Amino acid sequence: MDGSALLRELFTPDEYDAVRRHADHLGVTVIEYVRRSAAERALERLHLTEAIEAQSLHLGKLSIPHVERTRCGDGASSPALERFLDTLAHPAEGG
Repeated sequence: MDGSALLRELFTPDEYDAVRRHADHLGVTVIEYVRRSAAERALERLHLTEAIEAQSLHLGKLSIPHVERTRCGDGASSPALERFLDTLAHPAEGG
C-alpha cells in the first residue's frame, strides 16, 4: 500500500479532496502536504510549550503583598496570625 492509498483510508473522500486541492495549490503531492502540515503543527506545539515554560521562569516566586498587622478587637495580638504572617514574609529557604 503506497502513501496515497493510506491517506485515502484515513480521510473521508471529501477530506481527501480538500487536502488534494491544498496540495495542488502549493504544487506538492498530497503525501508531502500532509507531512509538512504535521511537521508545522508539531513545531507550533513545541514553540507554544517553550513560550509557556519561559513565561513561568520569568514569573518566579510571586511576591506576597505587605499585610498591615493590627491588634485583635480586644487589643491583644493574635500569636497564630503573627506566626502565619511571619511565615509568609520570610519563607523557609530550600523548599
